[in-house]
Amino acid sequence: MITRSVTLGQDDFFHARPAARIADAAKTYESVIMVMLGTEIADAKNVFSLMRLSHPKGSSVDILADGPDETTAITGMVKAMQEEFTFI
Repeated sequence: MITRSVTLGQDDFFHARPAARIADAAKTYESVIMVMLGTEIADAKNVFSLMRLSHPKGSSVDILADGPDETTAITGMVKAMQEEFTFI
């Protein structure tokens, strides 16, 4: 299992469009990919699971990947999040 932490900008949160794009990116990997915000956890391949996360507003978000392509998956997920959000 690999974990990476990123800190999202003050105005960033998992609303419909970024959640859908992140879920689409996650679905390209075989690994299980989860996104954690505090004590909340979401399946990165499920748009609605991502949208249920609280609004991070500058909080740290952990991305976890576990599986045969976890190294590639974690790198790809960080890149997908960078395309949707501003990192602090």
